[in-house]
Amino acid sequence: MTIPQTPEGRLFGYSKEADLLLTGIFVYQTFDFFCSLFIPEHATIVYLTHHLLAGLTAYLSLDLQMVHYYSVFFGGCSEISTIFLVLCDFDVYFPSRGGTVWGIIISFCQVMFTILFLYYRIIGWFNVSWQLWSDVLTVANKNGRIDEFRPGKSWFLYSFLLMDVLLGALQVYWFVFGIMPKILEIIS
Repeated sequence: MTIPQTPEGRLFGYSKEADLLLTGIFVYQTFDFFCSLFIPEHATIVYLTHHLLAGLTAYLSLDLQMVHYYSVFFGGCSEISTIFLVLCDFDVYFPSRGGTVWGIIISFCQVMFTILFLYYRIIGWFNVSWQLWSDVLTVANKNGRIDEFRPGKSWFLYSFLLMDVLLGALQVYWFVFGIMPKILEIIS
């Protein structure tokens, strides 16, 4: 990725690879949003809000050609844990038995999901968010107006910050109220 490592570069730099990733994110989140409407345990305000916000940020990033640098983390890296979650969900339909190969695979996936969720969606999320906020505030303060780079579109960066906070809060919510109780259940 050839985005300049400056606040302006990270906010306004273009990357063809990020464009492809954003397209995938938008399609995936839109598909998941509509699928979630028909799955009772996923048709909740939390899941639907997540899919809506993630899809909206991807669409606007594509349309306005902004925050490509950050899309790689927020839409790419943070989704790595989902791979293991999908495999864990197979256990609902094909229950594992302790000690079997399938049981070991599911246990491995549960551990990997938890570790990767904590690493990317909690620790990484807040580290990258800190840099995002710093970049937006630096550019806003240094140049007086963000509109210098994308005339009339500074609203998106401020909206992106709001969506970052909301999506970050959802990550914490899922970790505290979804993952931690299961960890405590397994330990006890």
